[in-house]
Amino acid sequence: MALKDKPMEVTSMTLEDAIFSRRTVRNFKSDPVPKELLGKVVEAGIAAPSPLNSQPWSFIVATGKVRDELVKIIRKFPAYLADILALYPKELSQFMSEEQIEDFAKDLGGAPAIIFVTVSKKTNKYAHAHKVDLIACAGAIQNMQLMAWSLGLGAVCLTSALWVESEIMNYLGLKGRELVTVMPIGYRLFDPDPQPRDHFTTTWLGF
Repeated sequence: MALKDKPMEVTSMTLEDAIFSRRTVRNFKSDPVPKELLGKVVEAGIAAPSPLNSQPWSFIVATGKVRDELVKIIRKFPAYLADILALYPKELSQFMSEEQIEDFAKDLGGAPAIIFVTVSKKTNKYAHAHKVDLIACAGAIQNMQLMAWSLGLGAVCLTSALWVESEIMNYLGLKGRELVTVMPIGYRLFDPDPQPRDHFTTTWLGF
């Protein structure tokens, strides 16, 4: 049996381990990810909770030449870098420099697959309805990232791709929908160091 034909070994991981060991990954191996594993990641997203089981999300998984064509579009987002960075406090720039962002954008860290998450555009008068859909999608995205990590994969929730949303959606031929996020995914080149978490954002009442 050739090395490439050997079945992949997947180690078991508790939910707690997955939550607290997961890292955002921006450097990937070039090895293709089997469709079976990508299917497990998507199934984890579909299993997420949603109001009245509405399941507002839609997932598109791109690999190969389609992935390459989409990267040509997504890699344009650093042109809007000033606007993107303006959304965050300046001190956060220490975690990723403009040079690192631009280098990642060239080929999305070499991720062999990309998952696109979209929702329907809301036309009714209730603005909260759209927020409800986004909350459901956030749960699906987190499920997918945790499943990916537990399977030995890595992913990044690339919200910067929203700056080129119209080009992405036109290429995918999706009308009446909008992009929630783009998720490059693949085998991790290495496990990034943990980033600090601010526990002062939690307020405890009634204890």
